[in-house]
Amino acid sequence: MTAGRTTVVEDRRKPASDGVIRRVASLTAHAFYRIDKVGAVPAEGPLLLLANHPNALLDPAIVIATAGRRIRFIAKSTLFNSPFAPLLRLSGAIPVFRKQDEGVDVKRNAETFAAVDSALRGGDAICIFPEGISHSTGRLEPLRTGAARMALSAAGQGIPLQLVPVGINPEEKTDFRSRLTIVYGRPFQIAASTRPADVTSEIAERMRRLIIEADPDADAELVRRIDRLYAVERETPVDPAAALDRRRTIASGLARLRDEDPARYESALLQLRRYDQRLARFGLGDRSLNWNPSTGDAVRFALRELPLAALLLPLASAAVVAFAVPYFLTAFVGRLQRDSDVTATAKVIAAAVLYPLWTLAAAVVVAGRVGAMWGLLPAVAMPALGVAGLFAIEREWAVLRTARSWFAVSGASPRTRKRLRRHRAELADVLDDMNTWLTLP
Repeated sequence: MTAGRTTVVEDRRKPASDGVIRRVASLTAHAFYRIDKVGAVPAEGPLLLLANHPNALLDPAIVIATAGRRIRFIAKSTLFNSPFAPLLRLSGAIPVFRKQDEGVDVKRNAETFAAVDSALRGGDAICIFPEGISHSTGRLEPLRTGAARMALSAAGQGIPLQLVPVGINPEEKTDFRSRLTIVYGRPFQIAASTRPADVTSEIAERMRRLIIEADPDADAELVRRIDRLYAVERETPVDPAAALDRRRTIASGLARLRDEDPARYESALLQLRRYDQRLARFGLGDRSLNWNPSTGDAVRFALRELPLAALLLPLASAAVVAFAVPYFLTAFVGRLQRDSDVTATAKVIAAAVLYPLWTLAAAVVVAGRVGAMWGLLPAVAMPALGVAGLFAIEREWAVLRTARSWFAVSGASPRTRKRLRRHRAELADVLDDMNTWLTLP
């Protein structure tokens, strides 16, 4: 870039820089989210990955971390004039010149399309977010035509391009260590004679099959709650792909039922609320209703977990104390964001700055008080403590939840548990009946 001008250049990355980008992206994505991956990306050949865009700059990191091959991105040109410019160039990103960006010359998109053609001709994989914006609507926004035009240009030149729809599905996208499912759909191809509008429609349809479309304020948590109940009652296997399909069905069913039969919708919702209130009254959960723990089970659990707790609890406590300040500062930065689609990105950026600075400050303090050589100790030990402490916190928190559930089950009478199981079964039957009604012609 010269004199503030974004230049579209050929990708000249070396394997070493690819490795750096992949490791940084993987560390970032897997540190913030617990990621489930469904499907796979073809290992070779020219590809155009078509992903939804719920999470600003964190979405590219998620794709890089899970795709399993070198990925280049289409990025808005204004980012090349930001602090992210070196990273974008290192990753081989291609700028796109959007008319909604101030001071941008959209005529330069001819350079963009030429760069994409060249990359695909060389067998590269390119990822584009066809919605053209990052957002928090919980639904697929209308697609721009750029992806279709790129695909048609490649097809017209005889490039054997495969299009791969991608669905990024965060559960609580602003929450650290929440779960996210990314789905890579089946590759497909288009004919050069296809109309751009038809290609855009097909892309939208294929992307829509891979995402859960639910209003984040009204329906998203309800969809997850219904799915958890149904999965336990019907004893479905733990499978991210199956869970995604169920939740897509539940989300679309809720929306249609609310529109077409609001009385039935409210009745089902009331039953679920009553069931949840009774669970909360006894401190129980869906899964713990199936337990029939004995004293022997409890003793064996305690004998297994107490020695580990003696090791992990001090480790978890040390990590909490050591990193409390940057943790709460990072959370504060996240709360400052008005748009939830940039909250996770803001937290990641804040953490990338605050945690190293906090570690450096600790090293400086120790070096000043004890000696320069001792200052190396926190510089090495604190990152290790952060990783080990996170593992310890998550594991011991899961143990605590299990123990709490055991005490709750032990304190509830068999009659109470039987009545709640019957209520749960009735709710699952209601869901099956609604699904049958929704699928009737």
